[in-house]
Amino acid sequence: MKPVKLSRVNGKPALVSYDTVNRKDNDHAYNQRRVRQKSKYVSFYKSSAWLHTRQQVLARDYHLCQRCGLKGSLVDHIIPSKDDWENRLNQDNLQTLCKECHKAKTKREWIKHHKGAERYMQIRVVCGLPASGKTTYVNQHKSDHDLIYDYDALMSALSGLPTHERNLDIHDYVILFFEQLLRKLKAEKTFDSVWIIQTFPDSRIDTLLSNYHDIDHILIDTNKSICIERLKSQNRFNEKINLVFNKFEEQNFSKFRKINFISAKNKKQK
Repeated sequence: MKPVKLSRVNGKPALVSYDTVNRKDNDHAYNQRRVRQKSKYVSFYKSSAWLHTRQQVLARDYHLCQRCGLKGSLVDHIIPSKDDWENRLNQDNLQTLCKECHKAKTKREWIKHHKGAERYMQIRVVCGLPASGKTTYVNQHKSDHDLIYDYDALMSALSGLPTHERNLDIHDYVILFFEQLLRKLKAEKTFDSVWIIQTFPDSRIDTLLSNYHDIDHILIDTNKSICIERLKSQNRFNEKINLVFNKFEEQNFSKFRKINFISAKNKKQK
């Protein structure tokens, strides 16, 4: 005998086969219940303020789903409006999605809310001079359930160029990916850690994420002369590198805890 479930048929409760889909009645009942219980929430999505903001976000995202890149028609709150009502019109908290990606995101949020599938996730920003050992440090300390953003690795993967070489046209796409990543990380709790590997500090990370996650600022404090020796051995030392070194000395690393790369490497070997 097939299992059965309670559903609504012609407006009345009834037992039906478990694999029966009766969206019309169920959706009607759901919408009626939502109007009664969440009238403020429902009226917001009919307001001129929301409709205007929605059109602005669609135009900003070129009507493309920000997850899969296909045509998108839904404007989604990255952090659900029911969890952050004050930011319901904040465009930094809005993204265009297609129906399938929105469905997948909604399901994921439901699972997190109802089954407690949340993790304590920390953002780890790792900065340092070129050849200071930033990527090596992250590889030594990452776990199997971490997310890693590395500009150089992403540039190389998208362009096919050797590591540390740039294509200015592809640079725009790498930065676009990073900006989308920061927006999504506001609502993300899936990973153990998120590693962001950069040469210089980026205030946007703290501005966008400090209210949602603990941010660990790490400076790989490798001596400049050691970095120069490594760069020369890799045939990477040139005039542009000197400009990077000069700019690096002007940065404010007061929030960062200093890690000596050599001591970190020795610790790994013990």
